[in-house]
Amino acid sequence: MRKIAKKLEISGNVLTYSARHSFATILKKSNAPLSFIQNALGHRTLTTTQLYTDSFEDEQVHGYLQALI
Repeated sequence: MRKIAKKLEISGNVLTYSARHSFATILKKSNAPLSFIQNALGHRTLTTTQLYTDSFEDEQVHGYLQALI
C-alpha cells in the first residue's frame, strides 16, 4: 500500500485498513446489501459487519461537528 501511495503521490500513512474501510464505505453508500458486504469482507456474522459499518456514521457525524468549530 505504501508503494502504491508513493507512486500516486498520496501523503500520509496509507494502510490496507484504509483500502478495506473505503471499500466497505463505498458499498454501504451505494446501498449494497449488508450480506454482500459481509461476504466481501469475510465476516462470519452479519453482526460484525453491522458494527463495522455503523462506525461510518459516527465518523460522518464527527466530521459535521468539526465543521462547526
